[in-house]
Amino acid sequence: MSKRPELTAGLIAVKGHAVPAMDMPTRSAPVSPQSISLPREDKPGKGPLQPLNFRISPDFRRSFKTYAARHDLKLNELLVRSFDAYRARQGD
Repeated sequence: MSKRPELTAGLIAVKGHAVPAMDMPTRSAPVSPQSISLPREDKPGKGPLQPLNFRISPDFRRSFKTYAARHDLKLNELLVRSFDAYRARQGD
């Protein structure tokens, strides 16, 4: 049976203190502080965007996403426009 090589301190990762090897190529360009996005606002004075989670049928999901893509809209933009149109139609 062959003897295993001893591990050096550079090859051991301690949980919470792991770092990539110095000669390891990066996957993407380094992130600059200016490129970090701050919380977005839907409308001025309304605060940062919040998640909204609910379940819909696969057919509705597909048609909603397809419509948004065809009209170059983000999904949340289409939802807001749809809700605004619904409220206007209802007289709210």
